[in-house]
Amino acid sequence: MFKMTGIIKNKEKRMPQAQTITLEEEIAIGLKALELKKQGKTEESLALHKQIPLPPYLAKIIKDYFGADNLKNSGWNLSEADAEYGSGWLNK
Repeated sequence: MFKMTGIIKNKEKRMPQAQTITLEEEIAIGLKALELKKQGKTEESLALHKQIPLPPYLAKIIKDYFGADNLKNSGWNLSEADAEYGSGWLNK
């Protein structure tokens, strides 16, 4: 069993859902997040990494295992899941 880390309960910290980004942008964000992690800046690294859209199949699995509210409040970019499943998919 895996453990989901980084769930944010405070809605004020929730990241607004961004538009889908390019592959180049994803790579740049991922590299910056890795650099921050190497520097011991784990929370900053995770916050930056969450800007990369979560693949729709992973978003669905997380919703099923941890609930829609946890996923909504986690701060992950759900733009690709919203595009694939429709804007109201978390409420179904």
